[in-house]
Amino acid sequence: MKSITGLGLALVTAASLYAAGQPAHALSACNIKGIELFGEVSVVAANADLTVEIVPGGGDLKVQWVNRHANQCGEWRRVGLGADFTIQIVPSGGELKIQEVTSGAGL
Repeated sequence: MKSITGLGLALVTAASLYAAGQPAHALSACNIKGIELFGEVSVVAANADLTVEIVPGGGDLKVQWVNRHANQCGEWRRVGLGADFTIQIVPSGGELKIQEVTSGAGL
């Protein structure tokens, strides 16, 4: 009986997130879909690890593009090869909404 109750709770939680307009893989602790959101990033045209929508404010994550080692939440260093993860920038419906900033990166 406990497993059914646990499953029911999980379904209700997932349904609540979906109803609130948040994906079931919602951003948590600077991580989404098992990807830590800092480090070296490659921008690609297709088959990315994440689709990203750039918004002027109120995004899920504030991103600061840096030219040094990116080791804090929201610090991204653009690279061609050897990226920690890849992103595809989309006009709408991205899995992650980011606001580009010059300081104050993070959640």
